[in-house]
Amino acid sequence: MNERGRGEGILLLVVLALLGIGSVAVFSSSVAISGGANETKATMFLAHLTKVAMGLFLMLALSQVDYRVLRRLALPMVGVSALLLGLTLIPGLPIAHSVKGATRWLDLGFLVIQPAEIAKLSLVLYVASILAGGDNRMHRYRRGVVPVLTVLGVFSLMLVMQPNFGNVLALGIVTMLMLFLGGARIVHLLGSAASTSPIVLVYAFQHPHVLRRFEGFLNPAADPLGASFQLRQSLVAFGSGGFFGLGPGAGRQSEFFLPDCHTDFVFAVLGEEFGLLGTLAVVALFAALIATGIRIARSVEDPFGRHLALGVTIMIGVVATLNMSVVLGLAPTTGLPLPFVSYGGSAMMVNLAGIGILLSIASRARERRRRGWAA
Repeated sequence: MNERGRGEGILLLVVLALLGIGSVAVFSSSVAISGGANETKATMFLAHLTKVAMGLFLMLALSQVDYRVLRRLALPMVGVSALLLGLTLIPGLPIAHSVKGATRWLDLGFLVIQPAEIAKLSLVLYVASILAGGDNRMHRYRRGVVPVLTVLGVFSLMLVMQPNFGNVLALGIVTMLMLFLGGARIVHLLGSAASTSPIVLVYAFQHPHVLRRFEGFLNPAADPLGASFQLRQSLVAFGSGGFFGLGPGAGRQSEFFLPDCHTDFVFAVLGEEFGLLGTLAVVALFAALIATGIRIARSVEDPFGRHLALGVTIMIGVVATLNMSVVLGLAPTTGLPLPFVSYGGSAMMVNLAGIGILLSIASRARERRRRGWAA
């Protein structure tokens, strides 16, 4: 691996390491669930591996595509994402799939997709295309910030109606960070955030489950068998794991004690079975991924490529940070999976697609540097 291709190699090694760790954790945490559903113990694990394989195919395919063609697809992808989100809101639609009172998925027969994940990547593409417009448009509120916030607002409204508050939060943070790093004025961003605060408060008071999550976060002892149950069991898992962990498959929280242990709370399973050392290793891998993504962005002269690399890196980093913060009791429950580690689905495939885009950006930047040196 020569110096100029080192970033791509590190990125691939980090992602493969996370996928490997995640596969071990998913197998361990899904055995009881698969067996309880009168299926083989490996049913969910094999479904996870299928999604990983599909994601890796997307990653390899996109790594071979010139990322610049994605700029022309940004607006169409926003439209497709809005359409898919809208389909989840049609009452009685046969393909709309509900779980625990939330309709966030579309069952296409051969595949169940979550449009929110597609919307996340399409918004990153759209924001990168706007930021690459030049002409100091980000200093102009109407030309730079308003178009982005309009798309964010439409996506957020449809996500709220599902309901899916966790992805609303993730989309908002990713968008604001991209705009800030892209040169938007801080007063515009703060003003926009302040103007939406009343809407967020109204939404919270109209949806008691959101308030219960905040109450459970602020005072876990208030409702230990209700709103705080999941968090308390997560912390029990970390405490049981200690420094070195109980060993792969030796955890007990995955035996119907910790809800969603194979998806949103898989980091707690890692804490119980691999201990503090294992969880620190996962944190270090995400830190290396973010640092490599930033290094790739800095190596690109093309504004669209630079903003797109930063956007994909921010998208993955924000969701990973929110997930681990929730599992450790540092943030209210959001319902977001841990990238590359949680049970596979739309998030797995979209995140691996994002890695493919990063690889494409890095390889094209390397080729342009090589041609420049040769000249």
